[in-house]
Amino acid sequence: MKVSIIIPCFNYGRYLEECLANLLSQTYSDWEALVIDDGSTDQTMETVRDWQAREPRIQYFYQPNSGVSAARNLGLKKANGEFIQFLDADDLLSGSKLQLQVDFLKNHPDVDLCYTENHYFEDGQPEIRYPDQEFLGRDWMIRFSGTGAYALEQLILNNLAVVSSPMFRQSLLSHSGLFPENVSHTEDWQFWLQCVLAGAKVHYLNNPDAYTLIRVHRTSVSQQTQTMRYGELHLRTWLNRRISECPFLSDPEKTFLSILNENRKRALFKYIMYHGPLTSVRHLSKMAVIYPWATVLSFYLKALNFRRKTINKIHARTRHHYPVKRTDTRTA
Repeated sequence: MKVSIIIPCFNYGRYLEECLANLLSQTYSDWEALVIDDGSTDQTMETVRDWQAREPRIQYFYQPNSGVSAARNLGLKKANGEFIQFLDADDLLSGSKLQLQVDFLKNHPDVDLCYTENHYFEDGQPEIRYPDQEFLGRDWMIRFSGTGAYALEQLILNNLAVVSSPMFRQSLLSHSGLFPENVSHTEDWQFWLQCVLAGAKVHYLNNPDAYTLIRVHRTSVSQQTQTMRYGELHLRTWLNRRISECPFLSDPEKTFLSILNENRKRALFKYIMYHGPLTSVRHLSKMAVIYPWATVLSFYLKALNFRRKTINKIHARTRHHYPVKRTDTRTA
């Protein structure tokens, strides 16, 4: 039962050697690796061609730069395996990950998708691992097994996992559809939601030997985090529509999930307004796509007041800890 490993790559040729060598160390050998070159201008093609001369399981496909979703979709169209595994070109899999997930899916034909733990490491230091990309020790992952309204509730609370954590049956694609190519930074979250909205049964594989390793490039984390917040607002707007159209949800379930999703959306909107660049017209225009300008203006004024109070509190604490010296001007 073949696993199709789809590896989108845009100018990450310097990591491909390690990525492909990692696949050779897998305990499960019935796999094909599809490297999708998304218009790279580095040594990506040369690296893959060199590997192909030694390893027939590796395939190479080129497309003009179209984004990671288009690259993954091309891989999905070319895949021949019964199971699908995504892997970014700079990331790694534990040695027995494929074997453990294939065994589980073979033994549980009712499960469409199973996912594992994920760990983050700083580029150049793979031996030191963290549960989050900010390296704060924040365990953000949800761990659940289920389907229907329960699975949707979990995915409303958080994304499922990093994109290289799940393995799923290729047959699921006929119901879920492909990756959204007009979405950035939350495209994997939307894809997992599409799977669950199509009726997929999800299972968390609780095995310490099955995990994926995500390389973090520290210089880009803060900007990625802000961009992902914008993307999440659009994702939740899209999800509200899909919940109302979902055929297997009862009306009470639709109401509950819609309220939960809207509350999360509004809380995120408030956070971005309170902490975002209030002097940026571009930023405010992005927010006005999510809610009407009247709502944006209301939150804008609240954010100004919040920042004023925050600054006053900081000044008050400073005066308390560092009292001003008074000069005694009295004469002897």
